[in-house]
Amino acid sequence: MAKDTVIIEPFQVPLDLEKQNITGQALVNKLMDQIEIIKEKTDTSYKNLDFKPVFFDSQLEIVIPGSGISLKSLLLNFKNFLGKKQTRISGEVVLLNGKIFLTIRVMGEPSKTYSGEISELDDILKDAAQYVLIYTQPYLLAYYLYYNYDNNKDQALEMIQFSLTHDPKDDDAMAYTLDGSIKYDEGKFEESIKLYKKAIEINPKFVDAYNGWAYSLYELKRYDEAEEVYKKANELDPQNAYTYDYWAIMRDDRNKPEEAFTMFEKAIQLDPNNTEFLSDYGKSLLKYKKYDEALQMFEKVIEIDAKSSLGYSSLGDYYFEKEDTVEALEHYKKAISLGSKDIKNYLHAAKILAEQKNFDEAKKLLTKAMELNSKYYQTYSEMAEILTEQKKYQEAITMYKKSMDLDSSDKELFVTYGKFLEEQKKEKEALEIYKKALRQQTGDSVYFRKKISELEIDN
Repeated sequence: MAKDTVIIEPFQVPLDLEKQNITGQALVNKLMDQIEIIKEKTDTSYKNLDFKPVFFDSQLEIVIPGSGISLKSLLLNFKNFLGKKQTRISGEVVLLNGKIFLTIRVMGEPSKTYSGEISELDDILKDAAQYVLIYTQPYLLAYYLYYNYDNNKDQALEMIQFSLTHDPKDDDAMAYTLDGSIKYDEGKFEESIKLYKKAIEINPKFVDAYNGWAYSLYELKRYDEAEEVYKKANELDPQNAYTYDYWAIMRDDRNKPEEAFTMFEKAIQLDPNNTEFLSDYGKSLLKYKKYDEALQMFEKVIEIDAKSSLGYSSLGDYYFEKEDTVEALEHYKKAISLGSKDIKNYLHAAKILAEQKNFDEAKKLLTKAMELNSKYYQTYSEMAEILTEQKKYQEAITMYKKSMDLDSSDKELFVTYGKFLEEQKKEKEALEIYKKALRQQTGDSVYFRKKISELEIDN
């Protein structure tokens, strides 16, 4: 379904601004530039997100002789006659005490005014662009807010609800899919699946929803079901590169490397400059000790986008795997400096720093990791080990308990915490930890039964 036409009239500006070449048409062009920036930052394979405004030319104001009707009025009436809904956007600028006040109007909706210094014009238009998108493509704005700003999940969810309750209805499948992605990121996989299915009910051919559904099934370890959903997605669109990439990740996880490699290569063939695909393929190659091929993938990522943290993070993993801690630390720090939010970068860098006895810097990185994600259990267990090295035992116990509260399924966490308690002569507490490990079925019950037996004899 084609999008409804968006009409943007040249903004009204005072003469003082026009003398500075800030004309009404120039402001509209700058507004459109901001909308394009938002579009570029929304990573979605949906192809019907084109925002195509129509600029009124001054010649459209010419009145047809003998009729008293302008060409603009005739054009509007003709389009309305054809049943083509139009969203009209206008704006005006007031200059007061050296400040710009830009008022944006979307016909039928409340106007909004943005203000600032002339030097802040781009920021003003950035806010105005988001306002325009609320009433033209709320889904696009929701996607942008969620994936490009910290702590903007609530705003994104508001835009999702706005999208679902306002025209155009063809955005609804995308809105449900984005909501499903948010639930996925929260670890609510069953809820995400319900939302993906809602999207498919609205648009049975929307491949993004199938891919999301399959990925949630994968997280739930329902691999056979995920396979069937990926097959359906691939049947609907054999050229969808994301399907191949996500499917390859699952094949890799199920120790089917050759099948995974084939799918990664297909994804990259379809989208050669997609740094996510190149990094995913590189990580799979690294897992199977194909070091040279992995290095080529990671270097390609940086070649395509030297300002992205992804390539440096991947190279950090490469050197970490090769036990070159100097190079690994350098690349992890570079990824972090570029704004990486991947907790693994912080954990690995902190581990290397701790090995170098640079505990203060290691703890700073782990504290930052906790701020980024307060529910990642390994951050707390890593902090506990550093505190133990510093002989801050009570603080270490607090960190171990926090880690275990967040995830009680990691065998190594029970082993490490149990050893720590034994070293602290807290045999009773260690005994309880080992018994809990058995109850939680963390694996390797022989080890824990042996430890329980030893401690019960000693006590």
